[in-house]
Amino acid sequence: MATCRWSLLFRTLWIAVFTPILIGLLAGGIFGYPVFLGVFVIWLGVLACVLRAEALNARARAQETPSARLLGARAGWMLLALVLVFGSAGLVRAVLG
Repeated sequence: MATCRWSLLFRTLWIAVFTPILIGLLAGGIFGYPVFLGVFVIWLGVLACVLRAEALNARARAQETPSARLLGARAGWMLLALVLVFGSAGLVRAVLG
């Protein structure tokens, strides 16, 4: 039960961290440059990847010895999140640079 509470807390914190970024990208896309709407969608994907990795992390913490497959899946989701972050930066640079 304690793991569930911690998992919910971590998910809430991740959403709280990403919310100002997403609001800024959405506002920038609506009132400024449309490329930021695309970046907004990419960052929604980043948030989804981070939340999925956090869910896998909660499962890994619940096990005494998590499997290599579980740890690899968690690392893969985080790697995908990083690729999306840098990809969005490349998109902005290509369009506005």
